[in-house]
Amino acid sequence: MTSFDPGDSIRLNGTSAEVIKTYSVGDIEYLRAYVEDAGVKTVCIDDVEIESKRDRLGELEPASADQLHPDHEAVSAEWFDLRSQALQLQIAHEQGQLLSISNSLVRLEPYQLAAVNWVMQKLRQRALIADDVGLGKTIEAGLILKEITARNRADRVLFVVPAHLQKKWIRDMDRFFDIDLTPADRQWVEGERRRLGEEANIWDQDHQQLVTSQAFLRQEEFQPALDEAFWDVVVVDEAHKAAKRGESPSKTSQMVERVAGNSDSLLLLSATPHDGKGEAFRSLVEYIDPFLVAEDQDLSKDAVDRVMIRRGKQTLYDDDGERIFPDRQVNTVPVDMTHEERQFYRAVTDYVQNVYNRSEKLNEPAVGFAMALMQKRLVSSIGAIKATLSRRLGDLVDEQSSSTSLSEEASAYLDGEDLDEEDKERVEEELSALTVTESDAQLEEEIETLRDLVSLAEGISVDSKAQKVRRYIQQLLEEQPDEKLLLFTEYTDTLNYLLELVKDEPWADEILVIDGSVDKEERARIEEEFNHGQSRLLFATDAASEGIDLQHSCHIMVNYELPWNPNRLEQRIGRLHRYGQDKEVKVWNFTFEDTREGEIFDMLQNKVENIRGKLGNTADVLGMLDDINVDSLIMESIQNEEPASATKEELEELIDERQRTLQEWYERSLIDTSTFDQESREKIQEVMDESEDVYGTEADIHEFVERGVEALGGGVEKAGNNLYRAQLPRSLRQGPDEEYGPFTFSRDFAMDHDGIDYVSPDDDLVQRLMQQILDSEHGDVGLKLLPFVDEPGIAYNYRVTFEDGTGEVIREDMIPVYVDARHQDPRQRMGQRVVQGDSIKGSPDANRIRSLIQSQDQLREAADRYISQQVTSLREELHERRREETQQELDDLEEYAEAERQRIEEFIENYERKAEAGSNMDIAIRGQQERLNKLEQRIEDRRAELQRKAQVISLAPSVEGLCLTLPV
Repeated sequence: MTSFDPGDSIRLNGTSAEVIKTYSVGDIEYLRAYVEDAGVKTVCIDDVEIESKRDRLGELEPASADQLHPDHEAVSAEWFDLRSQALQLQIAHEQGQLLSISNSLVRLEPYQLAAVNWVMQKLRQRALIADDVGLGKTIEAGLILKEITARNRADRVLFVVPAHLQKKWIRDMDRFFDIDLTPADRQWVEGERRRLGEEANIWDQDHQQLVTSQAFLRQEEFQPALDEAFWDVVVVDEAHKAAKRGESPSKTSQMVERVAGNSDSLLLLSATPHDGKGEAFRSLVEYIDPFLVAEDQDLSKDAVDRVMIRRGKQTLYDDDGERIFPDRQVNTVPVDMTHEERQFYRAVTDYVQNVYNRSEKLNEPAVGFAMALMQKRLVSSIGAIKATLSRRLGDLVDEQSSSTSLSEEASAYLDGEDLDEEDKERVEEELSALTVTESDAQLEEEIETLRDLVSLAEGISVDSKAQKVRRYIQQLLEEQPDEKLLLFTEYTDTLNYLLELVKDEPWADEILVIDGSVDKEERARIEEEFNHGQSRLLFATDAASEGIDLQHSCHIMVNYELPWNPNRLEQRIGRLHRYGQDKEVKVWNFTFEDTREGEIFDMLQNKVENIRGKLGNTADVLGMLDDINVDSLIMESIQNEEPASATKEELEELIDERQRTLQEWYERSLIDTSTFDQESREKIQEVMDESEDVYGTEADIHEFVERGVEALGGGVEKAGNNLYRAQLPRSLRQGPDEEYGPFTFSRDFAMDHDGIDYVSPDDDLVQRLMQQILDSEHGDVGLKLLPFVDEPGIAYNYRVTFEDGTGEVIREDMIPVYVDARHQDPRQRMGQRVVQGDSIKGSPDANRIRSLIQSQDQLREAADRYISQQVTSLREELHERRREETQQELDDLEEYAEAERQRIEEFIENYERKAEAGSNMDIAIRGQQERLNKLEQRIEDRRAELQRKAQVISLAPSVEGLCLTLPV
């Protein structure tokens, strides 16, 4: 039998392992060992390579003391320091600190870090983040994902987002956090099915980070597979769209409930979590924690506070007690139509009404949708409606219109799927050509009507709104030449029309343009030019309503027309009214007077601003309007020839009803926004300072990389201010190139300069370097000469680890303990100073080294006794914290179980009384009993999980390195 003793450190096929035991089965010898990152394995000794880990200290003979010094290979102080720093980097993410501060290329605001810290302190990272528009929920989600990833708990990640935001999520996660998301679309699905086979569950794979749309993932074909898939982290953006409403949950809500239930960490993001009813909000809370509140119980403030963090723009303050966000002023600019414009407006509206009524009669809703699009473009601009009418006329003449042959994208759009701006415009063009007729004569009549309308449009020489907007811009630039202006319009046709109208103005060459056809690189260039260049004007479609930040350069916005969706208007305003804006934001909405749409949207905007003034939160008002179909109300008004006042009255009643419910929730403090003030800033600053202490400053990482690369045979050289290049040794290269760079260790520099690699603590280069140093045979024993040491001694660097009952690491520390040879008195603070201290070069006293080597067993015993006391103290502290955390959840669970149990038993008792009266209630009774059994099983499973979470298990402390220490 090969000689290995339990506890021996070995390398098994190149991986660190610890021997548990060896034994024989017949003539075959087996080794059972705990293998790093793989767990317990039992292998045939003849089939593997086993190397005994060298015991460097044990190899030091007293006789060799004459040859030892801090630069000697066997006790190199340089390698000991490198190994100590690598160990600290390796375990930093288990110490409850925030790694994302130094690992992300985004300017972090204290309130964002406070949200991340709140989520990361929870027993499970499951939360509803309901911050207002413009506060950076995307950034907060990315920071939390970085934190979870650093703790090795984010192997399977799924982002579920609106379709039109997928590209933005992919761009932002890559740009700010170096997170590479794979779009899970039809192409990906088909590719994975070919790769893995039709029977494989493509959603249930290791090492995947996916982003997909709510509309795509809710398809029936994926639901069985999603039932069997499990995710480490699920992020749902615009989560209110997945909330449950009414008796029959939507496919989207069923899908999100499914993936939420099959996930460990869950982040729901929504600026508008409450719709003024309550049912939808409650379902979001239940996605986070289905055991928090029983079905027949009301939500409490305490319950909501445990799952939701919510800050509004009006509750964020700076160190001086001033609100971070300035006020905003929304103004309506009425525009009078000319006689020709009014005639044209009525003629187009009559046409829309006629075709819309025909589509209703013949049950062709897609054609009705096309008429709603036409009505929207009518009040946008002469240019937009003329282009739409002309295209429709051409399609009808060419017989290309059909109400049945829709593209897949158009069908999805009609079903409510969000599309990005370019796809949306293409689909709307397709839909605007649709018609339905009962005869050829009816079709010819419609074609003639369209010819007349196009002719009327061509006869309008002046667009009153365009002229008024042109004069406003002219006046602004003359009176305030240093101001910049952002103009939004809904349609590219209107944008192009407006650009043509102002092409001869002296400021025309200052206009920057963003529409759906502008790619992300060009958008970034335009954003940079508007923010920092000479151009004073940015004209954009809603392609720019999300994903660009203009608050540092502009505070004036013009809405050429009001979008029919109030949320879209708020997204536009959010480009300017966001963190960093130091002026009052002024919004000018241009609307035609005496039109149905103008009246309704003027009322709607006034209502939004009035309620916002009372409640203090724009997002809540928008949440109230989220599922109110304003398009439908306007089209019904047109269909029935009702005056605008009737639609306004109906809309007001709906809003007032929801406002009363929302007000009642505020009075119960269920959806309050929390205040972030100076005290809040001081608390998160403490966490930030602690995190830097644990993880290291930029200077620490710089020193580690430079010293580590040189120790392995490479070199780092300065290539400019904050810039470096490295000649990497072969062992650190990932490709054929020997040179690496240019790179920087400065977050600020990397954020301000494109094309520069940022070497953060979790950068691949740092991680590879760390692993190589820890895998090497150097550095586990060091020798230092230090001026602050009075007596010779040995510093032992212990790794102390605690897990919970599920195997999750809940704390891991490096605790250095120094024991002096004379008094054998263990001291942790001195141990820290020894580990961090730089050795003086020189030849030490050989007799002192010899004495330390000879007395190492006694010194180790003293260090072990000290560390056992530390472990006991830490374990008690962790156990108390875990007990408090899990007890709250256990109490919630028992309260939930009792209420649900009682409710089901009442059903059973009621059915049994009916059975006694002669009714056949067997099926109903069995159904409720089965429901009760499932409840008990769910409760028992969750209780067992919480009890495992409450356990605190100490793993055996291990000495990861020691340093012979002598005074100078």
